[in-house]
Amino acid sequence: MAQDQGVTERQDGQAPVQARTRPSEVTAGGSDGLRWVAGLTGGPAADPGWAAPRPGDAQGPGDDSADAEAPRSSSAARPFRIFHLSDVHFGNHFDESVWNYVGELARRERPDLVVCTGDLVDHGGLFMLAAARQEFEAFIGHLTALNVSEGSSRQVQLRCVPGNHDCGPWGNLKFRPFSTNFGAVFGPGAFELPAGMPSYMAYRRSSWPVRCLTRLRMTPALYARKWWTSAKRFLARQESGYRIELLRSDDPQEVVLVYLDSNDSMRLATGNVNAREVTKLKALMLNLREAQGARPFVPRIALLHHHPLPIPEASIAEGLTSFEPFLVLRNAGLVLKELNKCDVDLILHGHKHYAAFGRLGYSIDHHTEGEIAVLAAGSGGVTHSESGRNSVNLIDILETGRMSFRSIHFGAGGGAPVHEIARGKKEIHGIEMHKARVHRRAAERQGQWIDTVRHAVGVDATGVAVVQQDVSQHWFERPLPTQVVPVVCSVSLGRISHNTIELSEISKSAGYQWVNRPQGPVQRVRAGIHVGRRLTGPALDYGYRYKCFNTYAITRWETIAACERESLQRARVPAGQARRPRVRLAELEVTSYVVRAPLRQLVFRVQLPGGQYPLKPFVQVMRWSTYPATPLDEHLQFHEHGTEGEWVNDAELTAHESGHLSQIGEDVWELRVSYPMVGHRYDVRWRVEPFRPAVPLQDTTRIRGRTLAMRSTLLSRETMAAYEGPLRAWESEFRDVLNSIGSAGRELDDVEIAMFTYDESRHDLVQTLVLAPGKDEVVPQHPLVVPLGEGVIGAAFKRSLPVMYVDPQLSGSPHEAAYLYSEDSPGHFGAALPATRWKYVLAFPLSSYSAGVTPDWGPHTTVGVLTLSSERLDSGLVELVGPMSWLADGALAEGFLTDDAVQEAGQPLESGSDLENGEFADGSDAPTPRRRDLGKVLWVCAHLLVDYLPESPETSTSTAARDWPNAP
Repeated sequence: MAQDQGVTERQDGQAPVQARTRPSEVTAGGSDGLRWVAGLTGGPAADPGWAAPRPGDAQGPGDDSADAEAPRSSSAARPFRIFHLSDVHFGNHFDESVWNYVGELARRERPDLVVCTGDLVDHGGLFMLAAARQEFEAFIGHLTALNVSEGSSRQVQLRCVPGNHDCGPWGNLKFRPFSTNFGAVFGPGAFELPAGMPSYMAYRRSSWPVRCLTRLRMTPALYARKWWTSAKRFLARQESGYRIELLRSDDPQEVVLVYLDSNDSMRLATGNVNAREVTKLKALMLNLREAQGARPFVPRIALLHHHPLPIPEASIAEGLTSFEPFLVLRNAGLVLKELNKCDVDLILHGHKHYAAFGRLGYSIDHHTEGEIAVLAAGSGGVTHSESGRNSVNLIDILETGRMSFRSIHFGAGGGAPVHEIARGKKEIHGIEMHKARVHRRAAERQGQWIDTVRHAVGVDATGVAVVQQDVSQHWFERPLPTQVVPVVCSVSLGRISHNTIELSEISKSAGYQWVNRPQGPVQRVRAGIHVGRRLTGPALDYGYRYKCFNTYAITRWETIAACERESLQRARVPAGQARRPRVRLAELEVTSYVVRAPLRQLVFRVQLPGGQYPLKPFVQVMRWSTYPATPLDEHLQFHEHGTEGEWVNDAELTAHESGHLSQIGEDVWELRVSYPMVGHRYDVRWRVEPFRPAVPLQDTTRIRGRTLAMRSTLLSRETMAAYEGPLRAWESEFRDVLNSIGSAGRELDDVEIAMFTYDESRHDLVQTLVLAPGKDEVVPQHPLVVPLGEGVIGAAFKRSLPVMYVDPQLSGSPHEAAYLYSEDSPGHFGAALPATRWKYVLAFPLSSYSAGVTPDWGPHTTVGVLTLSSERLDSGLVELVGPMSWLADGALAEGFLTDDAVQEAGQPLESGSDLENGEFADGSDAPTPRRRDLGKVLWVCAHLLVDYLPESPETSTSTAARDWPNAP
């Protein structure tokens, strides 16, 4: 028994083994015309040549573990694959071994679409075309059966365009009825073949008498069926369906195919495309901008037979392609021009029996360069004397729209055994050209585009950032029924301060106004700029700026906590609702720009916080997981909020854009991107690793353990209620110190003292203590819960420094970014705190040790935040506005909270000194050390709270022996 020598996938990744098929080894029968399908019923286990599914795309770093558990389907995991062959020539020149090898390749590569660019037969008679159709239907039927056996529902489809041999006798003349045969058999309205019509391989293997009888019997039946179908459609006032349409509605959604008949007015096999047909293509392509989903962005591929570009081969000396004038496309210039206008990516053709690839560059306008690729396939059914003349192309289309191809050359020539000779993989277009094409299609779809966006972010050492964006030349090619340009910005930590949102000077000069500007601190701004005219005509220039408070992590611990809290929030979202996209990563901080409208140039400038060691940022490009099916809002701009999807890493774009990030100054970096893509997010990331002194492991463990114990004590309602006596004693002493600060007429009796303890299980600051005049309870019944990084409380916790809030109406500075956190409404997490209630708020972070500040003090060793709040406009807390601002410039030195330092802080100044009088030597105002020490003394007294929380309530009466400092 002869062993199966078909093409099999080698484990070492080299060329497949030799395949040579003799007629005796081929299974007979209409649907079994290909030997390569013999092992189909055995399945993967029974078939040693069974090709494993191609590996899927790697998941991005933003995917949840829960999401990762759900396996992706094979159709979604691999690219859409097109199997391109040409010039099979069923007839006298056909070689069965070459065709069988094509079948083996198709079986191994698992295409989703089979494309044949002409010359399916030697002679364009109706019988031969019908036999070719039956053969191709068996071809794709077995490929579909393989998909079904693997659990895929993907139906392999066949698409063909006619060659010169398909339109007339011997490929040199075109006249009726031959000229309409191809459309009647392979067109979108092809008639149903009569029963008993054999495939070409079944017909070929029959004896000569049987072939003659079959042809005599079937040819009249085929013509009768063709004319009868045409007559019925004519009487029903329908199109015959025998024409080759430019576009078909039943094509796969992953690609747009353009069908061009290059045999119009054919003379001696020369090619020509009907000019009136090809000029209609632009209008049809414009309809794609209204299509839903990814359809406007999928690759556009034109199919024709004759070659539009010369193929550089030195020798053309045989058989069907022996005369060069037969090969040319006479109006190739017109065809290329119109295809360029329609932004066609790729042209597939055959005719010359040589594989070739080339790119044609062209200019769209004064600023934009374009490119169209041309790919030819060799013969898929004819043996030549030269080796390598047989070839097929595999075109892979990724979900992003990028295309690559592999040309597989086979056939040793001269009747030698058929085997693979060479293959190579290339990109259809480079990344820059791909981005330019996506920009043009996005502009068609959205009806607008922007020339340049300059986005600048300045981050300081406390996590506060200033963001400024300037937009130059925003064009609207389709008028929008509005006069408002949308503004969308968001943060994942902290808030955008509403008081700081303002228009740029150029926008103010133009008379632009804000619409839907937020009235309080928000994490997402969805506002607009009213320009006073319809969005059409001249381009717009505008800009804006704002401040973000507590938005950027300043410690490694904070990045981990923020990442964990984000995961907790996403886990709370009910099933079926869109979850907020994942943004944060442990140990990393990021600032981003999301491309919402087509953009030619992005200039992204970032100023990083300076420190004792330089930060080295890097670039990462993320894309929306549904891309290119990007959701659009009412302004025809991309929006991701409230929609299904996630941000996933685009490794290819990340590698490409990383080289465009450069340092232009001290701690200032700039990223320049040409044609950034809509639905993508361009991140500048850096590793958060602040300098910290080396601390012995034993001390670190001890400090951390005491911190966790203190947090547990404060978070226990029962324990805090039992400690009411010690807490009242501390309150009495603390208020004595506090009242000594206020000047005449500015009392501090109304100050409310509250403690917010960090709950590590939920990454929130929970209100565990409230000491207010007139309130009997010290433990709040409905505690306020402040999320990590929110408001002045979150700022004091993350910075390990005191922070003071003053109502902007009192401070006279509308640009102050600090804010008070307030929940929108009472709910599961606590009662609402009106943002307008408090006029002054002081926030002191508390260490677990009252005797001194530990060397590595930070949020990880901070118990919580103690706040002093007042509703009075003339509150005595105003005396601390200056001292608190000076204290916020730096942390307490180690050992400052010792008894000696506290006593020293309360000593009077020498009489007559300039600093006592509050002046520098040059006469300018200067704070005295006593004034500077006001904030420090209060911070010291606040820390004494931990001494009033002993191990048990019974021992609390002996804990108030510590001397309290006097206020300066």
